[in-house]
Formats: sequence, C-alpha cells, structure tokens
Amino acid sequence: MTAEREKTIAFYISSLTAGGAERVISNLANEFAAQGYEVFMLTDSMEDKEYHRLDGRVRRVVLPKSEENGRIANAIGRIQKLRSAVKETRASVLVSFIGKSNIRAVLATRFLKTGVVVSVRSAPAREYPTRLMRMLAKVLFRMADGIVFQTEEARQFFSKGIKRKSAVLMNPLHPDFMRERYTGGRKQEIVTVGRLHSVKNHEMLIAAFAAVSGDYPALTLRIYGDGDRKEKLRSYIDELHMQGRVVLEGDRDGVAERIEASRIFVLSSNVEGMPNALLEAMALGLACISTDCPCGGPRTVIRDGENGLLIPVGDTEALENAIRRILSDPDLEERLGRHAAEIRQELAPERVNKMWMDYIAHCMKA
Repeated sequence: MTAEREKTIAFYISSLTAGGAERVISNLANEFAAQGYEVFMLTDSMEDKEYHRLDGRVRRVVLPKSEENGRIANAIGRIQKLRSAVKETRASVLVSFIGKSNIRAVLATRFLKTGVVVSVRSAPAREYPTRLMRMLAKVLFRMADGIVFQTEEARQFFSKGIKRKSAVLMNPLHPDFMRERYTGGRKQEIVTVGRLHSVKNHEMLIAAFAAVSGDYPALTLRIYGDGDRKEKLRSYIDELHMQGRVVLEGDRDGVAERIEASRIFVLSSNVEGMPNALLEAMALGLACISTDCPCGGPRTVIRDGENGLLIPVGDTEALENAIRRILSDPDLEERLGRHAAEIRQELAPERVNKMWMDYIAHCMKA
C-alpha cells in the first residue's frame, strides 16, 4: 500500500441530519483529518441545515441519486454509485454506519483494494427489522474486515465468526461536555435531549412528571430536540394541563450550557444503542435516570444506585418513583451526579478516538 493510500479514509452514512450516529461519524472524520489523513465523507443526501460541523479538511461527497426504476434496480444502482465514489477516493478503508448503509458498503467494496468496517448503532433486531435484512447482515458482515458494536449485547446477535473480528467501541464524548461539574445552585427543572420520535417515549416522561408536579410547583420539564411527534406531544401536554410546566424547547445550540445546572436528566427510550444524550448528561454530572432498554447501552454505563438509576422500559410508575426519590434526597442527588461525572475519564475524546483509529487502521487493506 502506498503511503498516500494508507493515509486516506472514507466514511459513509445516509445523511448527516440530527442524531447520535451522525454526530459520532462526524467527530471521527474530524479526528482523522486532524491526524493528517485525507478524509472523505460520503452521503446519499445533503441536509437543509448544518447539524454537525465537519473539519474544513474533510471532503464531502454527495452520491448522485439512482435513476433506476423498481426497488431492486434502484438498490443495485445505489451500490454501483457508492462503489464508483469509493474507487475515486482510493481510500484504504470505508467506514459505514447504520442499517442499509452497512449492507451497501460491504457489497460496494467487494474485490476492491479498500477495506470495509461496518458499525451497528442500535439494537440489531431494530436496525435490521425484516427477515431479509437480517439474513443479508448476517451473511455480508462475514465479508467485512471489521464490525463495530456499541454493546456486548448487540454483538451477541451475530455468529461466532462475526464476533471474532468485531470490536465493542464506545462513543467519544463531544468536547463541549468535557467540563468541570457545575457546583452552584441548581435550576428547578428536569431535562431530556433527543429526537421527538416514538422510540424515545417522551409520553412516559411527561406522564411521570405530571404525577409529581403537584408536589413540586416550581419544577419544570424541558425537552430538547425536534421531530415528527411534536404536535402529538403538544396535544398530550394540553390534555394533562401541563402547559408552561412542560416545555418543548426544539433544537437548540449550546445544550451543555442549557442543561448543566438542571437537577435531573431522564432517558425514557424503549430502545437505544449507546445513547449520546445520556453519556453527555452523565459527563456534566447530572443525576440521571434511564430505562434499562435494549441493546444494553444504559446498563453498560450506569451502576444502579451509584452513578444513576435504571428503571424498566415503559414503566411510568417506576419513573415517577425514581424522580421522587432523587428530588426528596439531596444527598442521593449529589452522589449520583458526582459519580456520573467520572465517565469523563473513560470516554475522553482522545482516549476513545484512539481506540477507534487503532481498530480501523487494523482493518485497512494492505
């Protein structure tokens, strides 16, 4: 392999819209660029707004749309366009994130002098929901040079052959959240951060908050993020007469500054991979409550009762009780937050990025 080719890497994801996977792949591309690599970011579409800032040295390539008719012909056309783009980059490795993108990446790099690393970002059964997609993933991932999972539970979904050449790698913390823990007076608010999507189960959080709100009249719930359930959540807030007490903040810049002095962070999701919002809230030193959701991300980082509280998925009463437990016990609130902040050492960007870079370098084709 020439020195030029060895220092060239391509990343591939459908788009760079708001989302945890999109943030992680952008951060990785920026880190490789900072280390002197020639970096390409391949996507199927361009966003209307910039959600994740790419280093100026990262070359963005938007793949042309397939003009084929029919699902099969269109799928083949998209793979061919990705293959052409990879060949033009002359990258030593293609790193792809999420679902169908992973499947296309493996097929597009067959018989090329380009290694391929795929990354499963959520519970595999959710990321590959149909029988056909699961079959393709289980067969094609054997041909990949590397597979990255976020949790050991996700890795167990696949065969021994796939597991042997895979790695479980955490998400690096965003630099904005690598700060000393806030120690002043805290705002009377509970917060959460995430897309307004059914899988996040914001309704459960709103219902639990409504149940405790009468005992804590100064307390508010602030929900950061946007999505297709905004109007449904507004209607639900009205139904529970929580106007002014539950605030849909939408997408906001400077989330770290907005939530660092809050009392409690809640992740109410039904399913997650390794939730960045939870990791970031822990890094800020908030007392955190999370559902113990598949595929095991929250339980990987939370030691129940020590640096956070875990509750069953979909259990509104358990969430209400957990919120009451923290609000009524300042010593517990302080202890959970202080221990949560220790995650900054484990997930420091320089440490986690190096683990990713070492694994990806190992998968580059000679």
